[in-house]
Amino acid sequence: MSGKKFNFIVIGIIVAALIIVGGGTYIIDPLFHYHAPLGSLSYPINDERYQNDGIIKHFDYDAIITGSSMTENFKTSESDRLFNADTVKLSYSGATFKEINDNLEIAFAYNDNIKTVIRSLDDVMLVHSKDIMPNDVREKKFDYPTYLTDDNIFNDVKYLFNKDILFKRTIPVLEYTIDGKETTDFDEAYNWNGQATYGKEAVLKTYNVTTVAASEKIYEDSDNTRVVENVVQNVAELADRHPECTFYLFFPPYSISRWDMLYMEGWINYIIDAEKTAIEEILKHPNIKLYSFNTKYDIITNLDNYMDDKHYGEWVNSQMLEWMASDEGLLTYDNYEDYINDIRDFYNSYDYSKLHEE
Repeated sequence: MSGKKFNFIVIGIIVAALIIVGGGTYIIDPLFHYHAPLGSLSYPINDERYQNDGIIKHFDYDAIITGSSMTENFKTSESDRLFNADTVKLSYSGATFKEINDNLEIAFAYNDNIKTVIRSLDDVMLVHSKDIMPNDVREKKFDYPTYLTDDNIFNDVKYLFNKDILFKRTIPVLEYTIDGKETTDFDEAYNWNGQATYGKEAVLKTYNVTTVAASEKIYEDSDNTRVVENVVQNVAELADRHPECTFYLFFPPYSISRWDMLYMEGWINYIIDAEKTAIEEILKHPNIKLYSFNTKYDIITNLDNYMDDKHYGEWVNSQMLEWMASDEGLLTYDNYEDYINDIRDFYNSYDYSKLHEE
């Protein structure tokens, strides 16, 4: 065999391999970059920042659950029942307000039928700059597959001819299908409830604050401005452009241990002041319904509901959907000041020392 013929054979083999690899990923499309799941295949849905963009663009839905890890344990079957909806879950662990809003903007650009959005508002993210993204504030960086989310078709080669995608995404779809598994539903997608350990012992291991700060953190005019800008850009403006949609927003019920840390570090009144600013801005928008569960003291003070200082079990998510559907915890012009006074009194006077008693 001549060298020239050998080279042609080698090139042919390489081209054929690329066609098989790239074509397989293109057809199966484990990250939903080109289409929704094929009915003949079963897909694991388990990676938020790799799969949510495709879910946004190619799935059928009229309702969205979105937010930080505070939303990962929601069950869309429950929201479907309570809100008469067809819901997808688009959680983003560690998300800032801008990341969540950016993805909601895409959802509304691709889908004219959205009538319900259920979204968490993490109060720790209220005071961040309106343009800040998670990797700007976290030591542990998230992996953003921009080749999936941008409009550049040429960098799709990073998806189609990617060894990790082939072995960790495409082939598992075939394995799921062969094993007789079903495509992950949105009750189970991103849901970590079954992997968590709950209770006082587990929670207290997640933080260690032993001394009270010498002074309290003061909520200044610059903080107030930052909260307003964040809420307006990343919450209110989208709602104003879509009066046909009702936005159900909620402050998650973090555990009493989280309030213990805020108390010890002098941040309680600062966080509550930030909440008050956000509430006053959000109440201006009639198609936003804002809820807070910070007065659900029976849940918050029972550490059996938590795996760490913030994250609660899926039964709390289920209860929050029930509350929102019945308008329990709804903040209004008539009650929000009483709410602010209530949580300010409770969390400033709580006996946190009993959390650390044997």
